[in-house]
Amino acid sequence: MKKLPLTLALVPMMILFFSSCLKDECIELREFTTYIPIYLDADSFRVDITISQHEQLENAGKIFLYGDLLLINDINKGIHVVDNRNPSQPNFVNFIGITGNVDMVVAGNYLYADSYSDLLTIDVSDWMNPKLIAREKNVFNLQGWMEEGLLVGYEEHVEIMEVDCHDNLGSFNAFWDGSAPFSTRGSSFDSFLPSSAPSGIAGSMARMGIASGHLYGIDNRSLHVFDLENPALPERVNEVKTAWGIETLFPYNEYLFIGGNRGMYIYDNQTPSSPVYLAEFNHANACDPVFVSGNRAYVTLRDGVNCVNASNQLDVIDISNIKQPRLLKSYPMTNPHGLSIVNSTLFLCDGRDGLKIFDISNDYQIDRNKLSHTKFGHTYDVIARSENHIIVTGDGGIRQFDTFDPRQPIEISFLSINNE
Repeated sequence: MKKLPLTLALVPMMILFFSSCLKDECIELREFTTYIPIYLDADSFRVDITISQHEQLENAGKIFLYGDLLLINDINKGIHVVDNRNPSQPNFVNFIGITGNVDMVVAGNYLYADSYSDLLTIDVSDWMNPKLIAREKNVFNLQGWMEEGLLVGYEEHVEIMEVDCHDNLGSFNAFWDGSAPFSTRGSSFDSFLPSSAPSGIAGSMARMGIASGHLYGIDNRSLHVFDLENPALPERVNEVKTAWGIETLFPYNEYLFIGGNRGMYIYDNQTPSSPVYLAEFNHANACDPVFVSGNRAYVTLRDGVNCVNASNQLDVIDISNIKQPRLLKSYPMTNPHGLSIVNSTLFLCDGRDGLKIFDISNDYQIDRNKLSHTKFGHTYDVIARSENHIIVTGDGGIRQFDTFDPRQPIEISFLSINNE
């Protein structure tokens, strides 16, 4: 029996072994794969954090840079803490085990992290000995909650069945055997998991951020606001309903920029406890991180599981009139994901097409001002620590580059992912 993650559910398997025909009767054996839901009850993940000296990095997700520490999310498992004082030789410090963790942000002596639907506050005044001090339950709305518990994946079972030769089961996407999907062709499920702080730097794929003494977190339809007057015990003060399908959060000056699969949404944050919708820039259905620099917003659009048949492009949006964002130009890309900007240099993760660096001083000639293109597998997100140093995540691991000469970025270190 093999366990599969939720997003790999309903993979098609149908193999014809043999058939026999007796007059008008025709019977054949077919192999089917059934997927039995795996449910997690609240007591299973509402447990204390665990601390270990080192765990293999298996499924790298989002990253957060806090001073000389690099935090790497291991999707649904927890956070790897890396000593990055020497970027050419990063060293693992420890691993903070947090069931259902995808996002994190740090301010002062506190690490805030999600655990499925909950928000955790962890005292990291001693990074060698983090302590869970608060848990706010049921913050994030998860689509996976059912009567049986939280749907987190599937167990795969293979069965061989006798069927009539004339049954055209292949014409159906799936049929059900009790509560388990019973499939003969492909499909996919959303992960259902909820995916910049003044004292740290988050990647552009982040769903949590800190601004004006408040912590903000999003799920797929709401913006959640916490007052950090007492940082050890965040006070939940507001939930702002937003458009459906929001994905990323980028605090900038007195605004919150939210990327969604149907547009970029701008909220006025002059009253930090009560963000107010201000404007939006709509686009076709696409997955949508956003990065803001000056009076420009840079949005990457891509296709994917939740954004089928979407465009793959970089949009440059004029936000000098914040209430009327205006598209200046779109640039075709391969499958763009995260991005970061320092001064007039754009660092862009173009999915399977690797890392691209552009001079963006001219809004209308970015494609002509590509400084370099480095291919090393699928890239996911990037943090620019400075114009001379970037950190890139991808399916192979975490790479750091010296970008003093952006035309010739030099890889200075690599933390590999254990995919076994």
